[in-house]
Formats: sequence, structure tokens, C-alpha cells
Amino acid sequence: MKRITFANYSHVGKVRSENQDSFGKFPEGTLDLGVPGGQLFVIADGMGGQNAGREASTLAVRTLAEAYYAGNDPAVIPNLREAFAAANAAIYAKSTTGQQYRGMGTTCVVIVLRDGHAYIGNIGDSRVYKVNQRGIEQLTNDHSKVAEMVRRGIITREEAKTHPERSHLYRAMGPRASAEVDFFDDMPLTSSRTYLMCTDGLFNHVDDEDMRRIVLASSPDKACRQLVQLANDRGGTDNITVQVIRVDVNTTSLGPIARGKERLKAMLKPKKQ
Repeated sequence: MKRITFANYSHVGKVRSENQDSFGKFPEGTLDLGVPGGQLFVIADGMGGQNAGREASTLAVRTLAEAYYAGNDPAVIPNLREAFAAANAAIYAKSTTGQQYRGMGTTCVVIVLRDGHAYIGNIGDSRVYKVNQRGIEQLTNDHSKVAEMVRRGIITREEAKTHPERSHLYRAMGPRASAEVDFFDDMPLTSSRTYLMCTDGLFNHVDDEDMRRIVLASSPDKACRQLVQLANDRGGTDNITVQVIRVDVNTTSLGPIARGKERLKAMLKPKKQ
């Protein structure tokens, strides 16, 4: 038996005048892992002048969700792949409709929970973390210049936080006619855990251990608000969007009577000489 609780929260931050992040959870009104397509959570961090960034992220969330649930493939990843392609095409088409939209784009990260597995798709530097009592693990790869420098050992993670090119992405949705997206699918839901999704407005100010501590100590709703508040307390230099999804797995598959029968069988089983 698996049960999901979740919450999300978004804030403009303390410096920006507009919130260009978008997010969503689909389908609305149910947390049933067995519904066709499962449960989809998405965050997008828009880029572009004036309203272009907000338009890009909103278009990404709406188009991706619609395309995913309209997919005909019985598997999750092929439908996600088509959904990302549809969202990218919609944003790219919008960018050609006027000078104010030229070059618009967005990050986009998605987690799908269906039946007994989790699936992730991401492009850009919005993230998904897995959090449990053992620690916190980033499950996505940032498609940014500084992240690549960290992976190659050129700079440290601490140096990356203040690097002047930390916002430079080499992959995003929308600026080009096609987009290269990472997908991860080998993630069975065999034990309880929490997933934390966020834009860079959070992790640029809040380190992994603080994220883990807050997520484990609080309900999803309280954790979202505490994380955003902490990011603002430490500068709030960007929009901040967070989703916390808690998956509780009850591993007790046998009832009391069945467990008694299993114990009796073990007691009566002949011992090897």
C-alpha cells in the first residue's frame, strides 16, 4: 500500500519584480497512483524579458501535462518524451510571433509516480532530490555551464554558487526547434521517501543538509513554506518554487492471520539433520 501527500509553494523572492516560475500537479483532485498515466508533478523556471519567461514556463507546464495524458504508449517514458517535445515546439513557435518573445525559454523538471515506480524528465537546472533518513540525493543533472565545470573538477560546488556564469544554461526548452531531455526510470517505490522539486532560487541559497533537515521534520506544506522563507532570509535573489511529495510505503503485506500461519509453517518445517 502506497500513500502520497504533497504540497507546493512559489514566491517571487526579494529582488525580482515578477515570478517567472510555474508549477503544477496533475491530474487535479486525485492522488491515486493507479489512474491512467499516474501522478505528474512539474516545475518550470522561465527565461526572457518582460512577460516572455512567465509565458514560456506557463506554456511548458500546461502543454506538457496535456500531451502526457493524451499519450497512447503504455509506458511512461515514451509519453514523457513526446510531451517534452510538444511543449518545446509550443514555446519555440510562440518565440517567433513577436520581438518580445524572441529567445524565450524555460527549464522544466517532471516526476511521474505510477503504480510502483518513479520516473523523471528534466532539462535545465531545476532539480529533483530524494530525501529519506539516510540522506539527500540529487536525482537530476543540471544542464548549466558551472555544473559541467563542477563535474569536470574545474571548480568546487561552493565556488559554483557564486560563479558569475552560474545562470548560463547549455540546455533549455524553447530556444531551439528541438530539445535534449534527460530521462530516469529505474526507481522502484519499495520504501518510504520524499521527493523535493525546486528551482535554482532555492538551492542557490539553501544547502542540501538544510533541505534534508526541514523536509524530514515537517509536513510537506510546512516544509515548502519554511524552505522558501529560508531562501528569502539568505538573499532571495531569484524566484523560488518548491514541491514536496511524500510517498509512504506500507511494507506489511500479510494480515495477522496470514502471519500466524506463516509462523506455524516455519515451526512445523522439518529441520535438516
